Amino acid sequence: MGKLQLILTLTLLLFINQKPIKGGATDAEGPRPSRAVVQYLPVGPIDNPPIHTADFDPFQLCLGCRCCAADNATDCLDTSCCFGIDCNLPDKPFGVCGFVPKTCNCTSCE
Repeated sequence: MGKLQLILTLTLLLFINQKPIKGGATDAEGPRPSRAVVQYLPVGPIDNPPIHTADFDPFQLCLGCRCCAADNATDCLDTSCCFGIDCNLPDKPFGVCGFVPKTCNCTSCE
């Protein structure tokens, strides 16, 4: 019976003699104010200025290249070629584009 009385007394003292934890909701400085929740609401559409877009189609560029005869792969000439953007490249995934030679001279390149 004495052991039970000791456990009950210590438990009672534990509940009566609790000190607040520093940084808790109620510490020695008093209760801390809770943070205000800020709610944002749309006020209307935003008018963005128009973005100037340049017309890139058709985009062509005159660069140096090597052109070969269609019937003879050994008959080649270093010249200027008209390169254009091609997005339908064989053996490449959709969306992969590259500069490919369009003609073996730059007379038709703009």
